[in-house]
Amino acid sequence: MKLVFCLAGKTERGPVGDLVDDYRRRISRYVPVEIIEAKALKTQSREGVHVLLSPDGRALTSEGLASYLGDILNSSAKHLFIYVGGPTGFDPDMEKAVPEKISLSAMTFNHQIIRIMLFEQVYRAFTILNNEPYHK
Repeated sequence: MKLVFCLAGKTERGPVGDLVDDYRRRISRYVPVEIIEAKALKTQSREGVHVLLSPDGRALTSEGLASYLGDILNSSAKHLFIYVGGPTGFDPDMEKAVPEKISLSAMTFNHQIIRIMLFEQVYRAFTILNNEPYHK
């Protein structure tokens, strides 16, 4: 399975970009990682599981996210697409096209900061799945 992060807009250079890149490298030890940055997000046409990151999505703990990723890894999905909206969220058509939503928090965060949080939580999920001490 390939993990594809679809991000609205560019990741800022500096500390945000450095942290996203660091976690991308860490995650790539477990699965191939692709990052798509686009001014206007569109649903990817490639086969796979598509999920929006949204404050009104299904709330998951770190262990819950690990379980969710583990289920997808054990399925026949070729890709997992995680979409992160920009400052104005998602286009209504995209929300209709991708009904699956998960949440890192009920709060709204800056679209740059949430990238770091998402990448860190995905990395944490992989360490949980692999019984590694990072989560402890």
